[in-house]
Amino acid sequence: MRTKKLKANEPSARDKLSADFTERLEKKWREQGDEVLEAAFKESPTKIAEMIARLVSTSEAKEGGYGSCKDMHEVGIKLLKSIGFIDPDEDSVQAALKENDVFIARLQAIWAKAEGAIQ
Repeated sequence: MRTKKLKANEPSARDKLSADFTERLEKKWREQGDEVLEAAFKESPTKIAEMIARLVSTSEAKEGGYGSCKDMHEVGIKLLKSIGFIDPDEDSVQAALKENDVFIARLQAIWAKAEGAIQ
């Protein structure tokens, strides 16, 4: 059985179903969300607390991660500090960034090969 090929800007059946479900869920939540929460807290307050903890932990940026870097210069400093280089000088930061570019290019080549893009 062949599936119809989608046009570039046409949403997939999965996307349509997901959007429809999300719209209906949002509507129902607006209507009955408070009652649902009240019942859930009475039935299982521990599970609600766990759910809140998961939501909070996934929405907060990880402190000290590379995502907190404002620019590539900070990435270079963080790379060097990760191996114990306490106070990197500018030349070392620039060298680390060049090596990082090489490393990223190699990772991208591994990915492309795995995807079959490189023969």
